[in-house]
Amino acid sequence: MTTTQIDRDAIAILKLLAGALRNKYVDRNQVSQLSSLSPERVNDAVAFLVNSGFAKWIQTFGTTPYDFNAVTITSRGRYEHQRQQLEVATEQIAARTAMLPPPPVGSPYGFTNEDWKAISQRKYQSGVLYAVLGYKFVSEYFDGTLLCGNVKSMLDHAVKTYNSKPDTAQLTLDFRALSAGYGEHLFNEIARDTIGSDIAVFETSDMNPNVMLEMGVALTWGVKVLPIKLKGRLEPPSDISGQTWADYTDSAASFPDPEHERKLVRMIELAVQEKGPAPTKNGM
Repeated sequence: MTTTQIDRDAIAILKLLAGALRNKYVDRNQVSQLSSLSPERVNDAVAFLVNSGFAKWIQTFGTTPYDFNAVTITSRGRYEHQRQQLEVATEQIAARTAMLPPPPVGSPYGFTNEDWKAISQRKYQSGVLYAVLGYKFVSEYFDGTLLCGNVKSMLDHAVKTYNSKPDTAQLTLDFRALSAGYGEHLFNEIARDTIGSDIAVFETSDMNPNVMLEMGVALTWGVKVLPIKLKGRLEPPSDISGQTWADYTDSAASFPDPEHERKLVRMIELAVQEKGPAPTKNGM
């Protein structure tokens, strides 16, 4: 089986991380130096490993041109590395090293073939970026109507920035807020919209249990997740602290992080890559 450049880069970095001391984070510059890869290729490979559950990273300010500060291997990553070492031949390694994790066995209760069909269509529709927003509908920390509008504007602007890059296929944004309340039918609708999305934004200022449940669905199914919160509120729970989260002010009208848009555009780039190859402006 033919492997991609990202596959090969990810395998090389996984080997590098496996050789480090247990639980030791490897600095971004050291990763680039030891792997002899450019920052752009390091970013792609490390993001791939993190999304696959083979590594975890620390993201802080001031790491440009890297998307992270440091990275370490997980127990699942050690297993994958050891599995690769047990392969008899290089061809077998290339054939069996599919870095993306298998789909979870569990299925949302009551899902129908039509639900799965709708999700599949979204996942392979390369010209559309599907994004959802989960939030508490009544909050003391933000105005829900303003929050929805501001998050949509934020994503609209990031998509325009993405579209302005040379040789990039044009994207359109499909944005929706997740429905309120729960029940068998409504939860299936929320799960379908969440699993079928490319990027899921969750407002965590309230630490609302329903929002946390929705975020769990997104994380389980490998959706790109962006937790946001009012500046000064508690950070997201420790179990999701590895996710890139963003502070905002004025119901998400402003994000103080000067690199916020760059990170969001990068998230869009990775989401589009996972949809599969898309035609460029030149049709190639």
